[in-house]
Amino acid sequence: MFPFLLALIVFALAGAGATVWLRRQPSKQNDLTQGLEYLAGLRWADFIRLVLRAMHAAGYSTISDDGKPTDGVTSDGKDILLKRGAQRTLLSCKHGSASIVSAQAVLGLGKSSQLRGATAAIVVTPGRFDAEARRVATQQQVELIDGEHLWPKVKPFIPEQMLPGGKAKTLHPNAPRLAWAGAAVLGAIVWLLAYNMQAPIEPEPATTAAAASTPASTQASPASVTAQANSDLEQEPTDPTALGNRRKEAADTISTLFGVDKAIWSTQSTLLVTLSSSDADPVAELCPLLERYPELASSRVQLQPPTGSDHPVRFIQCRSY
Repeated sequence: MFPFLLALIVFALAGAGATVWLRRQPSKQNDLTQGLEYLAGLRWADFIRLVLRAMHAAGYSTISDDGKPTDGVTSDGKDILLKRGAQRTLLSCKHGSASIVSAQAVLGLGKSSQLRGATAAIVVTPGRFDAEARRVATQQQVELIDGEHLWPKVKPFIPEQMLPGGKAKTLHPNAPRLAWAGAAVLGAIVWLLAYNMQAPIEPEPATTAAAASTPASTQASPASVTAQANSDLEQEPTDPTALGNRRKEAADTISTLFGVDKAIWSTQSTLLVTLSSSDADPVAELCPLLERYPELASSRVQLQPPTGSDHPVRFIQCRSY
């Protein structure tokens, strides 16, 4: 009963707390929607002033064609010349009833900027650009700033009392459901943890208990383990990988014998044993090691004297076919 009550309490507290917290958070999507509506409703001059404040904050200043400073606000909709450092940029503001700006507003802007001594161009709108306008802008290297990207730039320059919606913050319709769904998941986790902490300790498996109660006399001795290992070696495997491993294992073991420098398989049926001295004769220890492996017992062994020795090469076979 305790795990259920604990999970229920966690569920209630988490759900209520998350809902309250979400109600205090602004809806970014709602803020953007209201912001774009606010920009679209501004007068031309007010919209230009707001955009220029954002551009000034980005380091731009407004100038006339002859390079003299100016406030930049025009009543004829003429494009505005900006300067930042040594670079001149032509700013074109598209603020009208149309929410989608077409390629017509971008065509020729690159040429116009050159005629006015600018090396770059920017088009700003509270709406958005269609695909063709974006394609043309890319070709002419014109920067496009639509409403979604413009609103965060200009919002800091709008007085708080004039912001759309004021200080009111709205809650997304799905927020309460998401909050309580998360609380339910958290409650389930708490219930599972609490239930596991209360669960009785399971007894040892019967096999473990039976093994513990087995007399020592019946348990496997080291001698029986060794016998089992030898029995495994006497069973010739059919897997090529296993056969290769056994061949390498035999060669590596023979390489450790006294008087042996190294042992490698020169062919599938010939083991090349390089001796470390001319007088070495490891045959007595070598053959038992090969005979442990049925598939290797009849292999030909080449006993190679060390370099510079006048002793002849010998070939032996531990077991005949």
